[in-house]
Amino acid sequence: MAAYCEALRTAFGELATVRIRNQGTVGGSLAHADPAQDPPPMLLALDAEVVAAGPRGERRIPLHELFVGFFDTSLEPDEILTAIALPPADRRAGSAYLKFLPRTQDDYATISVAARVLADADGRCAGARIALGAAGAVPLRARRAEGLLARQRLDDEAVAAAAEAVRDEIDPVDDARGSAAYKREMAAVFTERALRQAIAGCAR
Repeated sequence: MAAYCEALRTAFGELATVRIRNQGTVGGSLAHADPAQDPPPMLLALDAEVVAAGPRGERRIPLHELFVGFFDTSLEPDEILTAIALPPADRRAGSAYLKFLPRTQDDYATISVAARVLADADGRCAGARIALGAAGAVPLRARRAEGLLARQRLDDEAVAAAAEAVRDEIDPVDDARGSAAYKREMAAVFTERALRQAIAGCAR
């Protein structure tokens, strides 16, 4: 896993408790469709697909099309997830997974952010993915923020603009881990941190 993407190992290594990591499955986690879980944002940032199997055979579903609502997916009632497919690794890309945990390490995050950035030889963005958890009814991609980075020099100004754009792309709810307004603030802060970390890991 680390050979493919170090941030992927980080995301899975910080998931809940050792007992849950040893007993649960990634497919079960994705089918559960809890928007605050750890695996979806990192897998979204990596452009993952899932393989669903049922009486009519198999089909591949881009992960961003799997989640359709709170605890709801595009799986048919008679389908199960059998595999997760990731595109070939790009060693030039830098990735990061960060989450804000105001309580214990095994609690759900107030907000989580996964970022993956590819830089060209001139230090401009050749591709960016930003995904968030606990930021709405479904794990989501911050596509406007990604678009703001496209072909831009990956400097402080570009990173700050992308992080700021995330505030308006998410739709968090008030809960025991924070108010919606607080989560918007933390989403911007942690997006900026994740982007900086990902950019630092880019091979140019």
